[in-house]
Amino acid sequence: MTDLITPCYNIGMSYSSIGIIALAVQFIINFDIFFTSPQKTGLPVHAAYRAYLISVILYYIIDSTWGLFYSLKILQVCYIVTVLYFLIMAVSVYFWTRYVIIYLSSHNRFQRILLFFGWFFLIFQIVILIINIFIPIGFWFDKAGGYHVNYARYLNLGLQIILFFITFVYMLIVTPKAKGRMKSRHRVIGFSSLLMMVFVVGQAKYPLLPLYSIGCMLTTCLLHVFVVEDAKEEQHQEIEHLRELEIQQAKALGSARHMAYTDPLTGVKNKHAYIEAEQLVNKHIEDGSIIEFCVVVFDLNGLKDINDTKGHEAGDKYIKSACSMICSQFKHSPVYRIGGDEFVAFLEGEDYSKRELLLRDFNYRIEENQKLGRVVVSCGFDIFKPENHDTFTSVFDRADKKMYDRKRILKEMLK
Repeated sequence: MTDLITPCYNIGMSYSSIGIIALAVQFIINFDIFFTSPQKTGLPVHAAYRAYLISVILYYIIDSTWGLFYSLKILQVCYIVTVLYFLIMAVSVYFWTRYVIIYLSSHNRFQRILLFFGWFFLIFQIVILIINIFIPIGFWFDKAGGYHVNYARYLNLGLQIILFFITFVYMLIVTPKAKGRMKSRHRVIGFSSLLMMVFVVGQAKYPLLPLYSIGCMLTTCLLHVFVVEDAKEEQHQEIEHLRELEIQQAKALGSARHMAYTDPLTGVKNKHAYIEAEQLVNKHIEDGSIIEFCVVVFDLNGLKDINDTKGHEAGDKYIKSACSMICSQFKHSPVYRIGGDEFVAFLEGEDYSKRELLLRDFNYRIEENQKLGRVVVSCGFDIFKPENHDTFTSVFDRADKKMYDRKRILKEMLK
């Protein structure tokens, strides 16, 4: 079966104009897709849709070029462009099937059918074009510039009609069973398949009308409205998911850090936290950003006797009671347990300004406790003096010495 298409300048130019318009429309509505790398979004569907769009763009270019050369009767070039026309058409069909599989997340028989058809149609078209060089089973041009089509062209379009029809019917069956976003995805693929099927039928009947280009343009516009916005929503949800993971990881890290820097018995900061705080204070001393602080060193009296006579459980209770006293007295200062019966507090701000009163009240309470046989804690303090080129260690050593002096005084008070 053959047809003869009479060359016509006006028809050729009209044909080309549709392809140019379709090309412009695609660049306008898919600007973000073309100029956003798929690696940046991290979405496989983005990469698949972009590949399909590029193949469609190439088809528009070839299609509009075909109309131009056909109207000018440059037959040799027109023959090459016609070969590219059918080849790019097959490539676009292949990428369309690939995109549909990824977009619908299909893992069933339908996926295998689409995958097979995409490859089959591409290979089939390549074989037809090779044979057409020797035997014009698809198309040819006569010396007068007439464009003849043969049965292979109709077979090409017929296979596409079958593909789009099968896809449309499958979507009709599956859509009612789908839920949420997948329902809308199946609907848009089904409707776009129906749209392409109608225009492919029209292209088969009217070869010199650019109906295939119009169908591709309308279909990609439809996909853009639903698919691209859907992909953006997916990306947004993925970002939210990653953000939630980041928050959870930060909480887990914070929890791990809290455990690593907290004394399990008393709940105050442990020696690891103390060493880190000491390094930070030394850094502030070096850069001059700290001008006042006070170090208070505490040591529990009689802990060894309690452990030996009443057991370690009573000793732990004694330590927790002492720690509670320290924390309640120095409410605005960090407290560290740096040994079995040793604690340190850094007095800053309000506690620093009231240090004399706080320490006097604390020592008075300790003396009363000693009389009543309760928790006894010795303490000593000293303040940082930048004019003496103090270091944290020197302040601590002076406070530690005063603590031992206080311990000696408390023991003498028992005599």
